[in-house]
Amino acid sequence: MEEVRERIKELVRESGVAANSFGKNVGIDPSNFSRKMRGEQSITRKDIDKISSAIGVSKVWLLNGSGEKYVKEEASDQIGACTGVPYYDVDFALGFGDLLGEKHSAQVRYISIPGYEAADMWVRTSGDAMSPTINNGDIIALKEVSDWKVFMPMNEIYAIETTNDLRTIKVIRVGKDPEHLTLHSHNEDYEDQEVLKSSIKKIYKVLGRLSIRTL
Repeated sequence: MEEVRERIKELVRESGVAANSFGKNVGIDPSNFSRKMRGEQSITRKDIDKISSAIGVSKVWLLNGSGEKYVKEEASDQIGACTGVPYYDVDFALGFGDLLGEKHSAQVRYISIPGYEAADMWVRTSGDAMSPTINNGDIIALKEVSDWKVFMPMNEIYAIETTNDLRTIKVIRVGKDPEHLTLHSHNEDYEDQEVLKSSIKKIYKVLGRLSIRTL
């Protein structure tokens, strides 16, 4: 079962969220999930079922590491019907312009995954700046942080829209002074950027991501 635990840890790393948040997203008690990841509790078949159902990962891959990691058929029931969170066929990272305007003209589908009901939308992303956490072609769940000027946890992944209609996905850190925020990429080939708070139009928390292979 230790190999199963390591494969689940791999999924947690790919999701870009903490273990307890991942547990909550897939329907497992966050405290218990963290203990399972530390080896203090056993991983059950029910845990495997919940993880597979929530993010579309293959049960066979989870149990023995063989076959495709993600199976298209396993995600087919989660994506398409007019229920759940809307998925807009819009590329957030490469977009230039108002996201709201692009949403209105984009093809819409719906994604229903336990733990992501609070998301405002799912959108596509591209590029490798946040690799390996978020990869080219992944789709991400976004929740607008309406009060970010009052309070916003640092060192987490956000999607940012600026007043000049540029869009990017970065880790937000404390800036060089109270007027700035630092935007950090997980890919070490990209340097940190300083951005004026006054130039930011909207900030969305990235709640999670799905690999393109699940679509």
